Amino acid sequence: MGSKILRSRILWILTLAVFVLLVRDSIANRRAVRNEIETLRMRRDYYLERIREDSTVIEKLRDDDFLEQYAREHFLMRRDDETVYVLERPVVLED
Repeated sequence: MGSKILRSRILWILTLAVFVLLVRDSIANRRAVRNEIETLRMRRDYYLERIREDSTVIEKLRDDDFLEQYAREHFLMRRDDETVYVLERPVVLED
């Protein structure tokens, strides 16, 4: 009779140990997934904002004057009879 009780207690302890291990892994997985979801939401928001900004620029590029201004500013384009000087700001090193 005593060995039956001992076996049943051991079985319960083993079952409880397996359950605790599974729950612990489940909690860790949920936390990792939650962090990944938050990271993906932040990336999504960033890219949605970039899409809005780029859409605005694309709309403005339909105007020839803005297109010329954009090409000059971003790609250093010039007319044949012009000379373009690129001025760069000096880098200040902080101590």
